[in-house]
Amino acid sequence: MQEDNESKEDLKLHVDEDWKKSVAEEKAKLREEDGKAEQPPAPEQARPQTLPKPSMEVFLAGLWSQTLMALGEVESPITRKKEKNAPEAAYLIDTIAMLQEKTKGNLSSEESTYVQGILTDLRMRYVRVSEQPSKASEQQEGTQQS
Repeated sequence: MQEDNESKEDLKLHVDEDWKKSVAEEKAKLREEDGKAEQPPAPEQARPQTLPKPSMEVFLAGLWSQTLMALGEVESPITRKKEKNAPEAAYLIDTIAMLQEKTKGNLSSEESTYVQGILTDLRMRYVRVSEQPSKASEQQEGTQQS
């Protein structure tokens, strides 16, 4: 039995601890490289130079274009189709009207004129689009008459 104990002692594993250190160093180096690549750009570099300075007019122009999409007058950049969504269009028009009411007295005369112009334009477009029969209802009427 004593021989068994001696042979077991001879067979003890020798673990090389250096590999752990080299792996840890490699991981640290990779983290450092990734950190440099993923650092957010400086604030002045974060926004491309082509974007306009934020303003009431720019914000309202965004709502205006969204409303035109909802009215089916402009194609959606996502679906590449003109899709009419009257409830969404009405909601956006009401949102612009709410902004007009909430900012009354705080806008410049140019901004006030701009808001009123957009609202008038969108309301007229909404009425025009609402009066047009949809393709689905035209098809139903055509099949009922046959």
